[in-house]
Amino acid sequence: MRGAPELERVACPLCEGRDEAPFRIKDGFAIVRCRGCGLVYVNPRLPIGDLERLYGEQVISPAAYYVRTEAQDERSFAERISLIERWRPPGRLLDLGCGPGTFSAAARARGWTTLGLEINATSVAHCRSRGLDVIGGAFPHPALRGETFDAVAMNDFLEHLADPLGALRTVRSLLAPDGVVFISTPDVGAAMARLTGVRWLHLKPNEHLVYFDRRTIRRALDAAGFRVVHVRSIGRVRNLGVALEKVAAYGELPSRAARMLVPRALADRVNLPINPGDEMAVLAVPRGGDRGGRP
Repeated sequence: MRGAPELERVACPLCEGRDEAPFRIKDGFAIVRCRGCGLVYVNPRLPIGDLERLYGEQVISPAAYYVRTEAQDERSFAERISLIERWRPPGRLLDLGCGPGTFSAAARARGWTTLGLEINATSVAHCRSRGLDVIGGAFPHPALRGETFDAVAMNDFLEHLADPLGALRTVRSLLAPDGVVFISTPDVGAAMARLTGVRWLHLKPNEHLVYFDRRTIRRALDAAGFRVVHVRSIGRVRNLGVALEKVAAYGELPSRAARMLVPRALADRVNLPINPGDEMAVLAVPRGGDRGGRP
């Protein structure tokens, strides 16, 4: 039986500062806000080795959940691919944190040539069973060295990274000069995040290590050599059954009442567009000749 993991204390992942203020405490983890740049992050946090083990054991980002929501995600991702295509016609796309390959498959159906990268071995196997090109492992990965892509997609990926700024700089090096990066990530500055506090659905300190708002995501992208061209809140399609399960994060009583009122068979057949405004979509393009530096 494993004992409690030793946590590691870190500097701010954006500005490397060490002047922090308490923000939230959840599940035994302290979440802090950097007084220098405003980034919210977990500190101390799980070491990378423990995180990789939890992904492998399906404790965090379990493959089964994303396979279950594939049909709804296809509809959500169609909107996101359309956003990318406003800035770049179909070409070669890198799908970071591709999960079971739903985004890659949707992009491929629209004419993109896709390559996925995923740390969860079960999800990697699912991608390969669908005939998708995928690399198993963490980002950055040596297999990507020297590659060039017309678009890079980071769906619910950046918040999982110990070094998000370093990852964005690597993405910058992989992107064609006229390429575009798409990011979806929770918005810690959104009204829903403020109103729900420690119960906020995206507050998962054992896997979400950093929490951006619109100001800090712009700062990170600027430091990595990008220019932000579009920011908006973005939702997703979910069937009612999954949505009712998610309500449990805000209290077991409303969740139980909702499940009693709506039959499970009906809930699993009803799809709803859901956008509480607490997740943002960001599109950015490389700044010409600017490799970026620390903010």
